[in-house]
Amino acid sequence: MKEFHLYLLNQSKPFWEKTVNHSFLETTANGSISHKTFKIWIQQDYLFVEAAIPFMAVLLAKSSLDLRTNFIQIISGLDKELELFRRNADAAGISLNNIESFPICHAYIQFLMNTGYNKSFEEGFTVLYAAEKAYLDSWMYVKKNLKGKSPWQSFIDNWSSEGFQQYVDWLAKTLDNLVAEKHDRELAKLIDIFNITVRYEYLFWEMAANKLSWPI
Repeated sequence: MKEFHLYLLNQSKPFWEKTVNHSFLETTANGSISHKTFKIWIQQDYLFVEAAIPFMAVLLAKSSLDLRTNFIQIISGLDKELELFRRNADAAGISLNNIESFPICHAYIQFLMNTGYNKSFEEGFTVLYAAEKAYLDSWMYVKKNLKGKSPWQSFIDNWSSEGFQQYVDWLAKTLDNLVAEKHDRELAKLIDIFNITVRYEYLFWEMAANKLSWPI
């Protein structure tokens, strides 16, 4: 299928729009987000990025030779993201030690690792594209609607930068190439896993905005 990534985005539009225009992003843009809410997101996303590194390592092991350099660079980029979290957390007085993952973060990480280890490379790559594209569109929304300088500017800059946009464009093009010869049954699996990933991205914002920790 030509431009499969566009098909994925179009068929997911009803819940994609809710994800990339979430109230968490709106309040971040207008400066009304509470320190406690952003603290939850920082801590939980830090755990997620930690888990994303071994996920990428599994995809690296499954990838073709021509993609390995790219995955090495992605892993290096995630390591730099962890440092970004640590710097911002330290400046804001937020601890990243002994964090307990909230239910949604825990479930998303389990989904991520199960996909990496037990699903096809194409399915894992689709999850990667969905998550990174969701972050690009989400933080571009913040950037476009920003009211003044944000205390979280470095996060906004990181995921709305030209370099990140180019990376997501590469993911989209590579995904299209990977599925060029796939049959409908295989594509259906990728559509399903894309939609699950986007829904997890929505739930991640919900988790932070509504402080959805363990009930007991």
